[in-house]
Amino acid sequence: MSTARRIALILGLIVVVAAVLAVALVVAFGLRSGLFALFVLGGVVVAVYHRLLHPWHVAWGATREEARRRFPGDDLVDTAGGTTRAIDIDAAPDRVWPWLVQIGYGRAGWYSYDWIDNDGEPSASAIVPEFQHLAVGDRIPMTPELGFDVTSIDPGRSLVSLSGDGSTSWCLLVEPDGHGGSRLLSRFRASVTPSVAAVLWSMVTDPGAFIMERRMLKGIKHRAEAMAPAGPAPTVRTPGDPAARR
Repeated sequence: MSTARRIALILGLIVVVAAVLAVALVVAFGLRSGLFALFVLGGVVVAVYHRLLHPWHVAWGATREEARRRFPGDDLVDTAGGTTRAIDIDAAPDRVWPWLVQIGYGRAGWYSYDWIDNDGEPSASAIVPEFQHLAVGDRIPMTPELGFDVTSIDPGRSLVSLSGDGSTSWCLLVEPDGHGGSRLLSRFRASVTPSVAAVLWSMVTDPGAFIMERRMLKGIKHRAEAMAPAGPAPTVRTPGDPAARR
């Protein structure tokens, strides 16, 4: 089963569960009282999510200063909201960077839950030389049809990309932590038209995206730390380096 079908199946199951709950309330309390109970329950869920869960997961691992600072690529999407998530890695930035360059569906994977986002293929557990050559204009695939197009690269530091429809930007930023390790930050900025439908849809999709991204950050951390003690750091090439071209 493809990644797109798995995601559609998960979303479909969520819709089915919600529909079953609505029917159960109507059966248990009658039409009017059941709908009222459903309305109240929905309001409570929305309030708890936006007051407690949403503020926590959109800035998971990030400090207040990191969540507020400007990142490369922040100007790509106007009037956008977004997420800033971060993780400490006990490895220097030059050990982390190669894992970022090779990320993507059909490349080294997403280091997340591969059964969902990589067609069941395990993400790479080593640096893959043929996927180390990323340049502006290249696509980081999320599925065979969708992905993020690279808009800028600061080798060894930041990788900025933009979704095909221009609605969402993504920046991966790795910086030294001052103690021999790294701070890896991931920022998504998305332009969304405010509406009730958009709010409800975000309550379904945003937690799922967080679960996947959190796993991705942890996956990069595990891989970078596992390779850090041995051997020289992989060579980081600039997009203009002839040796880095396909």
